[in-house]
Amino acid sequence: MTDELDGMINFSISVQDNFTGEAGLCIRVYCSFTVPQNVSEPIRTTWFKGDPQNPTDEVPFMAINKYISGVRECSFMLNNLVQGDSDGEYRLKLEWGQGKVHIFPQTVRITVKELTQKPTIKVPKLTAGKKAEISCKVPGDCVNPSADIVWDGIEPDKVKHGAFRVPGREEHYSIMTFHPEPEHHNTKLTCTVIFQKSIRTESTVILEVRYAPKILNSSRCLVWGDELTCMCVSSGVPLSQIYWPILDGINKYYSTASAENTISISNISISGFRNINTTVKCFSKNLIGTAKMEIQVQSHAEKSKVSWSLSTSWIFFTLSAVVNVIFTCCLTVVLRRREKLKKPKDDNHIYMTSMAREESMYETIKMSSERS
Repeated sequence: MTDELDGMINFSISVQDNFTGEAGLCIRVYCSFTVPQNVSEPIRTTWFKGDPQNPTDEVPFMAINKYISGVRECSFMLNNLVQGDSDGEYRLKLEWGQGKVHIFPQTVRITVKELTQKPTIKVPKLTAGKKAEISCKVPGDCVNPSADIVWDGIEPDKVKHGAFRVPGREEHYSIMTFHPEPEHHNTKLTCTVIFQKSIRTESTVILEVRYAPKILNSSRCLVWGDELTCMCVSSGVPLSQIYWPILDGINKYYSTASAENTISISNISISGFRNINTTVKCFSKNLIGTAKMEIQVQSHAEKSKVSWSLSTSWIFFTLSAVVNVIFTCCLTVVLRRREKLKKPKDDNHIYMTSMAREESMYETIKMSSERS
């Protein structure tokens, strides 16, 4: 608002009248003003709240833009907002010369709401054994925020904090360094930001760790009469493909299944097989690597009088493995929840909450034939 009096520019101010921010963060108020020519330098600018003679809060001037053709800046920033304390109407006061004062009648209304913004977590591609850095950025871009950053879910090798600064703005972050392992796959990683020791906000990611296949000891080969039945169980991320060199040019039955997107289960049945004292090779491969196991063929008692077809034995074999996998997963989840309820709360402790290791899970798989 600009007025002219006797050909001279009068006091005027240009500013938005309402701003809303979130607790713990900040509000930037952009403002400019003009003064009559008879106002001498220097001019002190102060934003205040309450009675001009006894203000409850004063905010110093914050330069954001440069002085342009007679227009002066009166921008300010309210940092570390607190609901109730930071709310209210603010006015601009000018002081110059020998006790001369001008208070603009215009007010700026500040409203502080509950914090809803969350930290930003950036996760690179994770490969077992290779160092990785995961970053967590504090919400907002306030200057010198009163914020603490806490990691939860992984025991880090190192944690460092830093900030990227430009005039009037800062981006604060924490970087966690660690070496991923297969057991970190599907682990929940949480970054919590605590403003002013009491205002909390957090973000959680589920880690995907790529690792080379590993063929588990639950893999088996059995001879039922003159029929060879084999199962190969492999763990890996991405999900591995299983190959059987023995299948080349042989009459066989072949199938695959998977569980938890980390376990591959492959079954084969070959008729007319009588070589008991031998091994069968199983290969497992994904983008990260290859694994091989020579499975010792074991003899089973004579078949029962019931005629078992190739498909029937395979179905029984697969169902046994899958049922055991599902049962073990459920048992692991229940035990982990019980352990979590018993765990004492410690805000300053960084701990691991990784998923159950797949090998220990699948060591419990038993061949359906062993129950016979």
